[in-house]
Amino acid sequence: MRLTNTKPPPPRNAAFYITKLCTIAVCVYVLKMAKLAEVMLRSRKIIQPVMLLSYASFAIFVALWFYTGLVVKPKHPNWSETHKGLLHTAAGAWCAGGFLWAVAVWPVFHIWTIPLGLVSLVLFLNLVAIIPSFSRKEKE
Repeated sequence: MRLTNTKPPPPRNAAFYITKLCTIAVCVYVLKMAKLAEVMLRSRKIIQPVMLLSYASFAIFVALWFYTGLVVKPKHPNWSETHKGLLHTAAGAWCAGGFLWAVAVWPVFHIWTIPLGLVSLVLFLNLVAIIPSFSRKEKE
């Protein structure tokens, strides 16, 4: 059992969701203005095999995320300590996918690949923040 000295976060209120939704709207607008989705789908300048490896890496991350949330967490109360290999694999898949994505779209966006990648990351994190959690309350 883990000892925690920090108090639990306050419950999410309307301001939390409004902030997240506004951030999501700004990120989507920036990515739409940069035509990132169109470039990823239609541009001949991107490195297609690297982009496919990036998609595969992100698919592995998503599969591990759902496996952890739907299978591992309900069966193992201390899952973050007992399944560290699973967490490291998911983190490695995410990092590899991000790096491969940057390499694949670099011929199109050049130095703007870095800010667009950060905007994509912020968009993903804000989307995940508004999704309700599968977690159950810890036993005391």
